[in-house]
Amino acid sequence: MPTFRYTVVTREGVERKGVLDADTLLSARGKLRADGMYPLSLSVETGKGRIFPSLSLLGRQEVLPLLTRQLATLVGAGVPVVSALTSLSAQVDDPESRAVLADVAEAVRGGASLARAVESHPERFPELYASMVRAGEESGTLGLSLSRLADHLEEQSRTRNRVRSALTYPVLMASVAALVVIFLMSFVVPRIVGVFAHLGQALPLPTRGLIAVSNFLAGWWWALLLLAAGALLWGRRTLATPKGRRSRDAFALRLPIVGRILHLSALSRFARTLATMAGAGIPIDRALRIVAPVVGNVVMAERLTAAADRVVEGASLSEALKAHAEIPPTLVQMVAAGEESGKLDFLLEKLADALDGEIEARLSRALSLLEPLIILAMAAVVAYIVISVLLPLLNISTLVR
Repeated sequence: MPTFRYTVVTREGVERKGVLDADTLLSARGKLRADGMYPLSLSVETGKGRIFPSLSLLGRQEVLPLLTRQLATLVGAGVPVVSALTSLSAQVDDPESRAVLADVAEAVRGGASLARAVESHPERFPELYASMVRAGEESGTLGLSLSRLADHLEEQSRTRNRVRSALTYPVLMASVAALVVIFLMSFVVPRIVGVFAHLGQALPLPTRGLIAVSNFLAGWWWALLLLAAGALLWGRRTLATPKGRRSRDAFALRLPIVGRILHLSALSRFARTLATMAGAGIPIDRALRIVAPVVGNVVMAERLTAAADRVVEGASLSEALKAHAEIPPTLVQMVAAGEESGKLDFLLEKLADALDGEIEARLSRALSLLEPLIILAMAAVVAYIVISVLLPLLNISTLVR
């Protein structure tokens, strides 16, 4: 049963806040009114702060495109928005997601626009979603705007899945290699080198180094865990500040190989999102401010916000983008051509496709190098362990002879 957070006014005129459990949004409103309270706001509890929060379908980036596509199909077929939302909510299995859709449908039924209704759930629907819906409602092309939004969300989902699939094998290999080395150093090596302690002879340098590392891991593993936990906590606190996020993103852009891929990914998200919003008729300055947080890099977001300010001052989009070194000349030229031809959304979409192709090629090359590097690193560590163990045995064999 979902939990709802409410703000109400009592019969005495006192405002109160709290939570209650109910099957649906309507039953939650009924419970409040039965207790003599008049709801000012009522929304599903998102589960923040719970130890084991329930999963929400709308919170999953893979499901939101599907729901948007279904809503676009229903609205495009002439089904009223309230009926379409009600039909979608009946198909969702997750109670919280069903409650969110029911809340949106209830708001629209009460006279609110669909854009205003989805804005009341920013944790479920990004700002881009509400802006696209608003543009469709104002232009009378809600079905088309939802269809374009679904295309955009589906393309983002496909890109994320491609990256995740490409990284799965190298990450798995690195994890297995690390576990094997930890097992050897913690359990196998101490038992083997313990035999050499009773020989009364000087051990080779590699063997002494191996014993030192093994003893350090055995005696100070707890300190390493505390150090890792402290570094993680410090990193999370640092990244929670604007300055920390900006430093991280600026450093990431300067990294070899990875930095170029991250830069291209930010440009691709910028081009595809701006193409979607330009096609929906959203003003360029407003679109740039919405796109800025979507690119996933604080430095790039700052440049786009500055470009939006220049557009407001009267500059063209290409002129505003040209002033920033992070925006490549090719993108600026494509934008200028789109502005002159009136096909900005089409050219930006093509540019995004080209950038995605380059990202995939660079990522494939990087991963093709990463996999053998992981294997070589693991082979080097295992070879060092084997050599460190065999050298004393060879010395013993020489003495016996």
